[in-house]
Amino acid sequence: EEEKNIIKSTKFIFDENPDVIINIVDSTVLERSLYLTTQLLELDCKVIVALNMIEILEKKGQIIDEEILEQKLGTKVIKISALRETGINELIQEIDRATSLHIQYIYDGQIEQAIKQVENDLPSQTKNKRFLAVKLLEKDNIDLEETIAIQRYRFIEQAKRQAVSGILQKEDISDKLDRIFLNKWLAFPIFIAIMFMVYYLSVGVIGKFTVDWIAGIVEIFRNNVEKILQNIGVSEWIKSLVVDGIIAGVGSVLGFVPQLIILFICISVLESTGYMSRIALILDKIFRKIGLSGKSLIPFIVGSGCSVPGIMGTRVLEDQDEREVTTILTP
Repeated sequence: EEEKNIIKSTKFIFDENPDVIINIVDSTVLERSLYLTTQLLELDCKVIVALNMIEILEKKGQIIDEEILEQKLGTKVIKISALRETGINELIQEIDRATSLHIQYIYDGQIEQAIKQVENDLPSQTKNKRFLAVKLLEKDNIDLEETIAIQRYRFIEQAKRQAVSGILQKEDISDKLDRIFLNKWLAFPIFIAIMFMVYYLSVGVIGKFTVDWIAGIVEIFRNNVEKILQNIGVSEWIKSLVVDGIIAGVGSVLGFVPQLIILFICISVLESTGYMSRIALILDKIFRKIGLSGKSLIPFIVGSGCSVPGIMGTRVLEDQDEREVTTILTP
């Protein structure tokens, strides 16, 4: 689904030729956030980089020099805070006066030469030649794709080292937990243990109690209805249809509802803490091998108990992906 969003955004840029692209960057994870920025800067379009969540970074004792970052990226950089609503007016004003970006040659000489060669081979009327050239090289050779990614990150790390200053304050409890739960070697075993506990609660301890409780209520209701139907002299086939068909069938379905509710509550708690999004990022590489994204994790978990909520979860993710697009401003 993320690939679909990238294709939609890229198609919009190629077809509509926007005046400016606003790239909103999470300042607290600059290395990861600037990767998309390096890709956007390869387009023939003006780009403004908005450093969001700047107050959280400063709270941790670090400061970003936007002027140095501008020099490294070759485009305008503005600090904003969506929470405190600061820097928004400056961002709006910059939209009208955004100047053309300067291409930053972030790769080594051999790759830059290959990019230039591909650009020369493309038709003269082709838009966004550098962007297309890099994409063609990445598709042509897996090793080259990895090399390009490594050199992107190297460029980002150099830019961060020069632009970010200050002493990182002591880790808070959230950072410490992240280091444990998202550890390279421990993340997956911990995830399996957490999912086991979730299923143990929803299907085992609490779930078994709720199933037995609902089954008891359905059984009492079923017996009472059967007695009523016998007393009024209803034929056997109608009584069987109502008692053994409708009541027994609905009752068997209702028995699973509490388990699903508990399962959804547990997953909602994990989602609200940010754990599910983090583990989805870690597992994204594995899911990519079968043509899925890391966000497919939740439908997989829920679908292991029942396919219906699993399909519902997939539909929800599709709706979310439709809304998650790059912010592009046109005339």
